[in-house]
Amino acid sequence: MKEEEKQTKKTIPMKGKSAMKKRWVYPAVYLSFAAVILTSVLWYQNDAKNVEKNNTPKSALEDNGAAVPVSLTKEQFQMPVADPEAIEVVKDFFSPDATAQEQEAALVFYNNIYYQNRGIDLATANNKAFDVTAALSGNVVKVAKDPALGFVVEVEHDKGVVTHYSSLASVSVKQGDQVKQGAVLGQAGENAYDKDAKIHAHFEVRKDGEAVDPVMAWDQSVAQLAASVDNSRKEMKKAEEKKAAEEQKKAEEQKPGKQEEKPAPKADDKGGKDTKDSKDTKDGKDANREQESSSQSAEDTGAQADDSGANE
Repeated sequence: MKEEEKQTKKTIPMKGKSAMKKRWVYPAVYLSFAAVILTSVLWYQNDAKNVEKNNTPKSALEDNGAAVPVSLTKEQFQMPVADPEAIEVVKDFFSPDATAQEQEAALVFYNNIYYQNRGIDLATANNKAFDVTAALSGNVVKVAKDPALGFVVEVEHDKGVVTHYSSLASVSVKQGDQVKQGAVLGQAGENAYDKDAKIHAHFEVRKDGEAVDPVMAWDQSVAQLAASVDNSRKEMKKAEEKKAAEEQKKAEEQKPGKQEEKPAPKADDKGGKDTKDSKDTKDGKDANREQESSSQSAEDTGAQADDSGANE
């Protein structure tokens, strides 16, 4: 009975072991694990994207009403008009590097005084009104009516950049509004500051409160413009420092140099020589005087002797 049981046990096939001996089993297991891992990774990434998408605000305001800064990383400056083809620049930015004729053309005569144009003036060829638009997305920080400039709108951007729009006959925004690039801010009109320009819009770009040439802003992002202005200021500062150093060096070279003092002769030698010459001269004079006195005495003695003989 035992032998039959042993034989029976030996003849029972082991399905698991026989399956593991086949060559395709291990690759199939590995592929299964790889599929599971890949599916987990894709699921995780998809879930992360959904979370990020849900966290992104749908507008410029969050659910609680707080303002959200407008991202300007991809936007580039554009002409602040709805139809750039119908607009021309009638007055350029006053640049210190421009020619005398160009600088003269960039002056504004107001109240018997000439002022440098700190932006550009835009107008149509037929002197018609046109819509003025935002050159870049941002936050409206100023809307006011100036007696000389007309309506003024200022939009704040990143990196300390502000765009200024004036000579507007009317405005379409209010302070605190979030505007997108190309949004209408107002309509061009006339102002008392530059009557010769008639119907036009004055546009400025400012970095940290300082006006820069708007032409250099075209097709640039805020970050690019800010970096360009900062580099330009650094180069200008270096040039001014270099010029000041050269002028100071030139001034020092033109100063009269200290005259070299000649060494004075030794007092002992000069004094000894002068003393000796004086002494010799004095001794010679005294000797001559004594000799003259002796000769005079001898003559006087001789004369007395002659007189005595004559008397006798």
